[in-house]
Amino acid sequence: MFFRSNGSTGLCYSCPNRHFRFCKSLLNGSSAEFDAHAVKNIAVIAKQYLYRQGDMNNELLVLREGWVMLTRVSDDGKRQVFRSVLPGELLGFQQHFHGPAIYSAIALVDSVLCKVPNSVEYYSTQPELALSLATSEACDKMLTEMYLGNITHRKARERIAFMALEIYHRLMLRGLNNEYTIQFPLKQEDIADTLGLTTIHVNRTLHAFRDEGVLQIHKHQLTILDYEVLYALAGSRFEFGPI
Repeated sequence: MFFRSNGSTGLCYSCPNRHFRFCKSLLNGSSAEFDAHAVKNIAVIAKQYLYRQGDMNNELLVLREGWVMLTRVSDDGKRQVFRSVLPGELLGFQQHFHGPAIYSAIALVDSVLCKVPNSVEYYSTQPELALSLATSEACDKMLTEMYLGNITHRKARERIAFMALEIYHRLMLRGLNNEYTIQFPLKQEDIADTLGLTTIHVNRTLHAFRDEGVLQIHKHQLTILDYEVLYALAGSRFEFGPI
C-alpha cells in the first residue's frame, strides 16, 4: 500500500517541477475544475511497486522526486526495461487508460509522486493541457525509438554511452546534476535489460570505461570522466526540447 502524506495544501505551487511542461500547463489552465490544493502526494520506499503489469490502473501520476523504472515481462519470462522516469515526468498514461497496466512501475529509490484527481476530465476543456500531455508522450516515444535504434544497430560501448548521456542530460535539464556526476540507482542487470545486453557484457564494458578514464559508476553515482569521448561514442545530439 502507498503511504499518503498529509498537509498537501498548495503543494503544486511549491513543487520544483511546476515549471515543467505538463505541470506548468496544469497550473496555467483556465478551467475552474482543477483545484491545485486537491493534489495529493504519494510516498513510496525504494524497491516498492507503484503498480504491476496487468493491474487495473487508471491514475495519471507525476514523479515529484526520486526515480521510477518501467519494466515488462514477456510471455517467455524475460524482463525488458522500458525506461527510467525522472522528476517532472509522467507515468500511468497508456492507450487504454482504464485497462490493465502494460508495464510495471517500481521505485528504485525513496520517491514521491503526485496524483492529480480526475485529470482526464480536464483535457476537453484545456487544449493546452491536452497538447502538453501529447507532447510528453511524443518525447517518450522518441526516446524509446532512439533506444531501439541503438539496440538494433550499435555495439555495447555505444549503447552504454548513449544511455549514460541521455539520462545525464535529462537530469541536467532539471538541475539534478553535480557537474558531471548524477544519481544512478540502476544496477548492471537493469542496464543490461534496457540495452539488450548480458550482465557480463555490461560489467566488462563499464570496467573498460573506468580504466580508460571515460565513465565511472560508484556507490549509486555515475560520473562522466571524458564527456567528448562519451559523446563521440553515443553519436546523438540529445535535443529533447523544452521540459
